[in-house]
Amino acid sequence: MKIKNGGAGFVLVILFSLIFFSCRKSDRDLDTDLSAAENNSLSENILTGVIKSIGQFTDTTWQIRSSTCAVSSIVPTDTFTFPKTLTINFGTSNCLCADGNQRRGVITANFSGKYRDSLTVINITLTNYYHNDNSIITGSFSITNKGRNASGHLNYLINVQNAAINTSSGSISLNCSQNMEWISGEATIFNPFDDIYSITGASSGRGIDGNSFTSTINSPLIIALNCAYIEKGSFTLSPANLSNRVVDFGSGNCDNQATISINSKSYDFTQ
Repeated sequence: MKIKNGGAGFVLVILFSLIFFSCRKSDRDLDTDLSAAENNSLSENILTGVIKSIGQFTDTTWQIRSSTCAVSSIVPTDTFTFPKTLTINFGTSNCLCADGNQRRGVITANFSGKYRDSLTVINITLTNYYHNDNSIITGSFSITNKGRNASGHLNYLINVQNAAINTSSGSISLNCSQNMEWISGEATIFNPFDDIYSITGASSGRGIDGNSFTSTINSPLIIALNCAYIEKGSFTLSPANLSNRVVDFGSGNCDNQATISINSKSYDFTQ
């Protein structure tokens, strides 16, 4: 009898294990939600869009640059007096900007020194600012010039705290500390449209569905002032209670195509 009972118990354990692991496999198979990765990708694109706008409208000579979308002003107007305030007003209606994105509202940037000078701090305020009809309603934003790296490129620390981005589907919150390297276009002072930046670092936040996430850039995100999208690079997104997602923006083409990999399965999505 003891042997029979033991055998029955062993069979039950095996059956329970099979059911448990088949359920776990099913859970993994059902983990196909792309929203957290899409939220993070959208946030990155919106925030780098603010940086691109500041880069377009300032240089070492503080010349006011023309734009079909925005009216810009610099106060005080001389070259040497700091702090200095740059105001970029995109107006109240959407306008298609040089990088292919629609913007409206106002970006105000206060400079402690020149954009290209080491240790310059730029504090940014956004007022009724929209990027492709997504608005940034709160947050603290700053850019700090960290000088040149071993390659001779200028590096900037991007710090974002308590940003809230409103979309048609809900709100995304974001905090990040990232490094921006100016990898091309610095020498052409009067042509900002050939500027290319490389972004590395990490971020954290909460998606539209309320689920928190952390994100780490694996391969530098490449953004160009004349392109509406993140052109290249990848990051790993870790949403709470879900598997990691790897978001890949491709090999460098200016297009809206990207992929999300979850549990060895790949899904296409548009930025």
